[in-house]
Amino acid sequence: MNSKTPPEFSQILNVQTLGEKPKLLHLVADKAARDALAERFALLSIEALAADLTVQRIGGGTLIGVRGRVAASITQSCIVSSAPVAAQIGEIIDENFGPPVETPAEIEISMDDIDPPEPIIDDLIDLGELVAQYLGVSVNPYPKAADAEIPAQYQDEIDDVPERVKNPFEALSALKKSQN
Repeated sequence: MNSKTPPEFSQILNVQTLGEKPKLLHLVADKAARDALAERFALLSIEALAADLTVQRIGGGTLIGVRGRVAASITQSCIVSSAPVAAQIGEIIDENFGPPVETPAEIEISMDDIDPPEPIIDDLIDLGELVAQYLGVSVNPYPKAADAEIPAQYQDEIDDVPERVKNPFEALSALKKSQN
C-alpha cells in the first residue's frame, strides 16, 4: 500500500489514551470501507467486516498488545468459472506494538525468534489497517465454486501437481499454533 494513499478502514488509536486497564473496542467497517477493501484485495464484495479487540499496555510499559478476533463475510470470483464464491473469515488477532527500533541492513532470522513489535508512530496505531491486513492474509487465494469443473484439457496437469495447502499461510498458522 502506498504511504500517500489513505487506508480504506482507518481506526486510529492514540496510545496516550491507554491507562492500566484494557480497552475493549468493537470496530465495524462501513460500506465505503468494505468496497475499498474489496477492490484492494481483488474481491467481488465484502458484505460484513468487524473486529472485537482488547488493547492494553503490557507490563505497564511502552509495549502495547492488541488481541481479538476479526470476522468477515466476503464474495470472491471462482478461479475456474468466475462464478461468485461466498466465504466466511474468522481470524485471531495477536499483535504487539512498541517504539520504533532501528534494524540492521542484514539480519539473521530464526524460527525461534520472537517477532519484533510493530512500530508505534507518533503515539498512533491504526487498528483498522491491522484488521484489514489480517483479512487480506486470510482470503483464500484460489477460491473454487462447488460445481466448478476444471476443463478436461487441463486435468492431466492438475493430476501431476502435488497436493497443496488451501492457503499459503496455513502452514505458518499451524506452526504458530503448535508453538503456543
